[in-house]
Amino acid sequence: MHGDVAGIEGSRRALTDWLDWMGFIESGAKSRLDRFIGYYEPYATSHVTLDHDEDMRTEVANVAEAVATCVEQIRNGRREPDDSLDPPRAK
Repeated sequence: MHGDVAGIEGSRRALTDWLDWMGFIESGAKSRLDRFIGYYEPYATSHVTLDHDEDMRTEVANVAEAVATCVEQIRNGRREPDDSLDPPRAK
């Protein structure tokens, strides 16, 4: 997701809140990431900055690993604590 100079956390929260509302299952705190890349640099060169940011690559790999682990757990029968509750106002 793209965030400008200010508001990257708000953008991430808005997206994750929307996905939660849609019923997506959270993969844990380490599956959420908000970072600035090339802060105050021209957009045209921010891709070069991203290509050289090894820590960012590690963070993204950790996010992918957290999501993959969650998918595996769900496939193996993991249930959410509120799975058995019926919503009073179903969509």
